[in-house]
Amino acid sequence: MAQTITAPAEVDERQPPTELFRHLRSTPRGLRSREAARRLTVYGPNELFRHQTRDWLRQLVAQFTQPLAVLLMVAAALAWAGHSPALAAAVVAVILLNAGFAFVQERQAERAVEALAAYLPLTARVMRDGALVEAPGRELVPGDVIEIAEGDRICADARLIDGSVAVDLSTLNGESLPAIRAADTEHVPGPLLEARELVFSGTSCTAGQARAVVTHTGMRTEIGRIAALSQRGQTEPSPLERQVRRATWIIAAVAVTAGVAFLPIGVLAGLGWAAAITFSIGLIVANVPEGLLPTITLALAAGVRGSPGPARW
Repeated sequence: MAQTITAPAEVDERQPPTELFRHLRSTPRGLRSREAARRLTVYGPNELFRHQTRDWLRQLVAQFTQPLAVLLMVAAALAWAGHSPALAAAVVAVILLNAGFAFVQERQAERAVEALAAYLPLTARVMRDGALVEAPGRELVPGDVIEIAEGDRICADARLIDGSVAVDLSTLNGESLPAIRAADTEHVPGPLLEARELVFSGTSCTAGQARAVVTHTGMRTEIGRIAALSQRGQTEPSPLERQVRRATWIIAAVAVTAGVAFLPIGVLAGLGWAAAITFSIGLIVANVPEGLLPTITLALAAGVRGSPGPARW
């Protein structure tokens, strides 16, 4: 889902609460409902969204244009020309099955945004008009004051203003042990995720109780930036893709060289030109590893599915 959002001014979330409230034009009693509604139209809903949707037809065609798939197509054509229709059909079946499986895997990998969005809670306890109310998490805006308690999932980046909590940050940094966050902690220079006075969207409170003022929502949160990185428009070939492409050229060169080299040898050995050409085609096809493409695809898919994901609550 694409939408146009006016970028909010940069907020130094590490500054003292009094200065932060002044910068956000808010108070410890939170925002008025009318002001929160106005900010919602400016900042947009507090949710993760797709910047663009890839063309599925182009993705499917790409499965047939990768070097190893092209090499297998050439091998299938040569097998058909060499009067081996069964082998040609088997190679084509391998290409189709691999393309279908790889396409499904890529479509599943594109659901990263939906997977990250699953970490955001549907509701939050927020101060509106001076009272603590339950509000939809997507309606939070910078300047809102939220209450965080044990068992809550945090739905926006915020600066603690009162109390202390233990927070599970595994969705952002992979750490399995909860980190202590407190409102009265002195500012210590370092990475943003290690700031002891900040909590982040998509993380979970495992102990304690606190109140915090929201500084960033939606795609401007730390988890939102991860979602944005996962859907970059341009992608470069991975080292494995470059190695497979190089191996494909080597295999093709060896197969063609072996087939061409046999032609004069076969003729000199007494075979006719027709028989020598047929045998050369068979030699080229035999040197093409038909099982390599699906083996690589299945190995990568198994590796991804077997890798440990972020801890769930």
